[in-house]
Parts: sequence; C-alpha cells; structure tokens
Amino acid sequence: MNTSEDTDNEVNQPYDQLFAFFKATSIGILYQLSPHLLSEEYQAMLDDLVGKAKVELIDLLEEAEYTNALNQKIEQWRNQKRGPKHTRVIVKIINNTSHTFGIAQTSLPMSKAERESFQTPTQGQTAFKCDFDYSYAYPWPKNKIMFNQFIDFVDNHIGVRFDLGMIMNTSFGVHTPTLRPSVKNTVTSIGSSSIKCSTTTTRMGDEAPFDFEVEIILG
Repeated sequence: MNTSEDTDNEVNQPYDQLFAFFKATSIGILYQLSPHLLSEEYQAMLDDLVGKAKVELIDLLEEAEYTNALNQKIEQWRNQKRGPKHTRVIVKIINNTSHTFGIAQTSLPMSKAERESFQTPTQGQTAFKCDFDYSYAYPWPKNKIMFNQFIDFVDNHIGVRFDLGMIMNTSFGVHTPTLRPSVKNTVTSIGSSSIKCSTTTTRMGDEAPFDFEVEIILG
C-alpha cells in the first residue's frame, strides 16, 4: 500500500474539485458565490483563487494620434521592469461598434473612479494591464488557480463579460519539472441585445511567471 500516494490524493482532491468547478462555471457566478464558499476548509484555496492584482488603465482618448500612442504605451508595459513574482497580463480591446463601453462591474481591485473613467472608444482601441502575484513553487500543487477574474463591459442594453484566469500544473521529466500554464480567456455577450465578440491570447511567455497578452474584438 502506497501511503504517500494516498495522502497526496487526499490533499489534491479538494483542489481537483475546485479546478473542475473553475473550468465549468463562469467567473461571474464564482464571484457571486464566493461569500457562501468562505468555509475554513476552502479559505486557503479561495485565497489562491482570488489572487492579488495591480491594475493600470490607459486614458488616451484626447490624444491626436491615438493608435500610435496606444501602441507606444503597450510597448512600454512590455518592457517595464517587473519582479519574478508577478505575472503581467496586457489586455487590448478593439471596439468595432458604434457603442462606447464602460466597466459596469469587475472582480479586479479597481476603485470606483477607475471603473467610471475607463471607456472603450467608438470604432477605436484601448488597453489595460494587470500584474498578478505569482507564487507557484515546490512542492508543485496540482491544478493551482493563480488568479481568476472577470470584467463586465456594458453600454445600456448590450455588453460583454470578459473572464481571465490562469491555472498552473507540472509534468515531470528526467531532471527538472516542466511548468505548464493554462490560460482562461473568454468573452461572452450579455444584456438584452447580443453582440459579436471574440478573444485571443496573442502572446505567451515561455518561462515563469508566464506573462501574456490578450486581444478582445467587439463587433
């Protein structure tokens, strides 16, 4: 009887259940249910789930050469110095509609003023970045949820929900483990009128902390 393996299975089982729930459930529902899940048993896992993030929004709506200024800002974010314990995510939004979307609600730690000032310009582009804590290390827990967040972009009766997350796992080779990130990156039409929307992971780092970029297209 392999006691060590049985113990590992017992430890991993709650994480397996949480991982399955994460994969099958929208982040909005997870966010709404979180107050009911704050039991002592799941507190540590929920702390990992929520994560911590530093958010930076871009506000260049008055710039004459908007697209050029936006691309320069994104390039600055790419080259900005950051520590080995932070995963940087850059999100670019391309709005091909006649609507101006604002942030209705989000699980990201944004102030009310930040949410109210952010807008996706009509027939234009904007972006923001988030730096998430990266704490994946030995003994390499199975299917660890590094962060799991959502944002609702809304204009009156239409809008989209953007879900963003990252799960870490490990496969073991001969000498060293191989770290395997899995990105959750989805966008869904919400509201009484539907809107065409899509999202793609456009860049992905090869090494920890696995910085990556996402592009959202509306319309």
